[in-house]
Amino acid sequence: MTGLHGGQALREDPWLRLLTLWLPPLGTLFFLAVFAQGVPRDLPLAVVNLDPGSASRELVRALDASPGLAVYREYRSRAPARRALRRGEVLATVVIPEDFAAHLRQGRSPRLAAFENTQYLLAGKFIGSALVDAVGDYSARAGAALRLAHGDPAPRVALAVKAVRPQVVSLFNPVMSYARFLVTAIVPALWQVLLVVATVLVVFWRLRRAPLPARPGPRLAALASAMAPVGLAFWLQGLLMLALFGLLLDWQPAGGLLWLWLGLALTVLAVQAMAVLIVALLPEPLHALSVCAAYLAPAFAFMGITFPRADMNTLAWWWGALMPSTHYMNLQVAVADHAAPFATLWPSLAALLLFLVPLPLSVRALPGGGDR
Repeated sequence: MTGLHGGQALREDPWLRLLTLWLPPLGTLFFLAVFAQGVPRDLPLAVVNLDPGSASRELVRALDASPGLAVYREYRSRAPARRALRRGEVLATVVIPEDFAAHLRQGRSPRLAAFENTQYLLAGKFIGSALVDAVGDYSARAGAALRLAHGDPAPRVALAVKAVRPQVVSLFNPVMSYARFLVTAIVPALWQVLLVVATVLVVFWRLRRAPLPARPGPRLAALASAMAPVGLAFWLQGLLMLALFGLLLDWQPAGGLLWLWLGLALTVLAVQAMAVLIVALLPEPLHALSVCAAYLAPAFAFMGITFPRADMNTLAWWWGALMPSTHYMNLQVAVADHAAPFATLWPSLAALLLFLVPLPLSVRALPGGGDR
């Protein structure tokens, strides 16, 4: 039975072939296409205008002119705007109060109310920033017009309006691209899920074909022969993933790519080690695949990209720590964004190696396979 290896499994099993050869690049291209625009634009906004007039119309035009916002509809009362927000037709509502124009004429600051749908965390954060920018620009123009109407000299008004001009420089993502921010994390999370499922399938394929040898050395060698082609294919898929990031996202790592290649290789070994452990604990394919899905499905949420791991509760922190992708993403961020030295990289590499510690016991605990 020495001829049983993963290459034969790939030839025989179309589902395994789909998982290993086609879904990783197709998944990468899919998410690249979804986030191709890079920055959200024209997010729908409702305006409740309780003070119709030239001042409020100017504010509505300023909101609609913002690249990130699009005024979906203007209402004269709060109730229909509230319903539109709850139905998901708009992501935010701005209420212009009844005394808006009067307060402007009196030199007072009218108070606008904005309600955001933060169910969609990133969209809510982005629309909040766009609202602040649009209202800030309108306030500067309105204040300048009011001061000119009161007889202030134009040069003094210009200096007052632009007394402080901050220059905000975005580090590590200078074009503020959501594609670069999200896709480079979502795709490794997806890649990891496909890898663990493919490994579980190839292990069960090997167990069905023939019993594993009883001695530890030959037993491990037989299992490695079955898993190696799948692992190599996914490592190459990982390299293709990085290449597509560079080609289609202009993603240029600041540090050495060799560290990322090594990190991907260790991540493959770590995920495959966890797959063997799951099969050893759950020798039924359906149960094992279900646990794989539950174990790695939250990878994107717990890897610390969209929410800092330091602020997670204990359960979320440990769950993230028990997933190889978390440590790979630490490595990817350190290499790609910070060009970090080896002293910063080695903890992530060591953490990936720790996933291999239970592998000998897992291999020993595997069922013998074959007909009984």
